[in-house]
Amino acid sequence: MKKSMKPERYIWNERDFNDLGWHDNRIRALLFEKDFVFSLSLDYIYKWEKNFKGYWVAPAKLSFQNVSDLEIKISFLDMSDLIAEDISRSKKRNTPNGLLIENEYVVKTNVGSISFFSTGFELELKRDPEFSQSQDIQE
Repeated sequence: MKKSMKPERYIWNERDFNDLGWHDNRIRALLFEKDFVFSLSLDYIYKWEKNFKGYWVAPAKLSFQNVSDLEIKISFLDMSDLIAEDISRSKKRNTPNGLLIENEYVVKTNVGSISFFSTGFELELKRDPEFSQSQDIQE
């Protein structure tokens, strides 16, 4: 029987950026959605157990809104896994219409990077995190 835990909530956004962790989250898919939304399907590590004795992992979708200047520089010459090492946020600027503020985001991975500007994001857990000995969802 799999052990699961109830998260404090299921949805976070850009106001929570500094409270979220991105290291070692497996990226399952890149999604190019309508209305300038770019999403990552993740095995999101909700919590690391002390001394790396395990992880609480949940399937999640990280969706960025109003994406522009998307640049993907990844190479699978030596690897087939896509793992997030970090996501950084910097460079604020006005959107072309001047109505919104957008930030530059850089998703650093084990095989390259993805960079773009976005007005914000939403991280949604698709179900309760389950305990795993690895940093991936165990099917």
